[in-house]
Amino acid sequence: MSLLHHTHLNGERFLIDPWNHGTGIMRAVLTRFTDLDVTHAGSLIAIVGAAPAGWRLLRSAWYEAYSWIRQFFVASVTVPGGDPVNSNLIKWLVSHRPRHHRAFTGRTEMGRGDATDRAASLKKTRRSVQYAPHWDSRWFFHHGRLFVASRDNFSSSAMSDPAYEGVGGEQLTISCFGWSIEPIQNLIEVAREFADRQTQYFVIIYGRDRYGMSWQPKTRKPIRLLDTVHFDDTVKQELLNDIRKYLDPRTQRRYQSRSMPYRRGYLFYGPPGTGKSSLSTALAGEFGLDLYEVKIPSIASDSDLEQMFQEIPPQCIVLLEDIDAVWIERTSRSHSPDRRSERSGGSDRENSRANCTLSGLLNVLDGVGSQEGRIVIMTTNKPELLDPALVRPGRVDMKVFLGNITPASAEQMFVRMFSPDEMVTSDTIPSSIQQRSHVVDLDDIRDLARNFAKAIPDNVFTPSQLQGFFQLHLDSADDAANGITSWVEKELERQANSSFEFLENGVVKRV
Repeated sequence: MSLLHHTHLNGERFLIDPWNHGTGIMRAVLTRFTDLDVTHAGSLIAIVGAAPAGWRLLRSAWYEAYSWIRQFFVASVTVPGGDPVNSNLIKWLVSHRPRHHRAFTGRTEMGRGDATDRAASLKKTRRSVQYAPHWDSRWFFHHGRLFVASRDNFSSSAMSDPAYEGVGGEQLTISCFGWSIEPIQNLIEVAREFADRQTQYFVIIYGRDRYGMSWQPKTRKPIRLLDTVHFDDTVKQELLNDIRKYLDPRTQRRYQSRSMPYRRGYLFYGPPGTGKSSLSTALAGEFGLDLYEVKIPSIASDSDLEQMFQEIPPQCIVLLEDIDAVWIERTSRSHSPDRRSERSGGSDRENSRANCTLSGLLNVLDGVGSQEGRIVIMTTNKPELLDPALVRPGRVDMKVFLGNITPASAEQMFVRMFSPDEMVTSDTIPSSIQQRSHVVDLDDIRDLARNFAKAIPDNVFTPSQLQGFFQLHLDSADDAANGITSWVEKELERQANSSFEFLENGVVKRV
């Protein structure tokens, strides 16, 4: 054991044992503690033990007082989780939140990311995480009035919903002091207007959920301009004028005053890849309407189809893609083909799954219980297979043919693809690409477009085929104009052979 040297004031040195010195200090502390009155220690312990009970008493008193105040002096509105109003309110609260949150909800962001980063979009990378503030209750002021927002009863089904954006999954209650809910109603309208402004550049596409029980927002697409859908300009203007006239409130009053059903139907037909679905989405964006997608082959019965149409709101577009899927050849035609189309017998009736019938579709379109105020768009690649009862006037008011591309449309498409406003700026293009391409002005683009259109045969290629060609030459308008001739020759040869090439043991074969 080591000993420490200690120097006294008079200069003398003597040794100190650390162990004996520490023991002396501990003995002094214990002696002082034993001098403490036992009654004082008991009081201290009693106070410490009574603190939790006092805290629980204060909490109970606060809850009782708060519930009494809420019952007599507070108005409230409760919005269930999953409702669009719930999501609108949460988004408005998040946008007006203070910056001192410590609790967040983390969710993988499903967006496409930065569209200008073309190299990153081609890489398989991890997606970023979106953090949304998470809170149970919040006090806030709006127009000089105090509000309280509280969330509870989180629904686990919201997390499994692909349309769930990380907000709006819990039951939400908005409260304010007073006996009227009018301030809360005004707040809800403000939140809805805020949400509408956030989505004014998008088209909301609705589809049935995985169980087929309700309509859910399936995707949100940026508004597509009608100029990007290439077909006859005269027909396009007639279509726009017809829809614009139908949506005019004066038209609805005229229909109602004359006891006419207020509905409108359109049939888009043509070869695959001519832009029928794209035109439907563009029309929804042009007129600010939501798009409801109905997939006829996946509907189990006529009653399910009727339930779907009853839940579709007015002032929207209902898209029935590939409507020829409901066509069933009838063994014998009736003299009145209006609603007597039935499913033929034999093997179709023996199927375990009974799909909806043509008569069921006709009933939801213009039957006794059919809803009004909607625009119904049907698309098909085989119009000759459609039943005459389905496309008669009153159900289909206008037929629009979307055919193959024309040289004039190809020229417009070229200008749109390579116009200076659409092309990527030079500072975002890698130096290797800048050496092979350059940004040209609009006059040069138009000259190249005219030469490009001369190589396009009339009514041979679909717009989607031409778009696929442009995707190979987005960085250079010159390369696109110079390479179109060889591409046309290859495509014509491929269409003439109508075959599919594949490799088998190193040998090219055709099917």
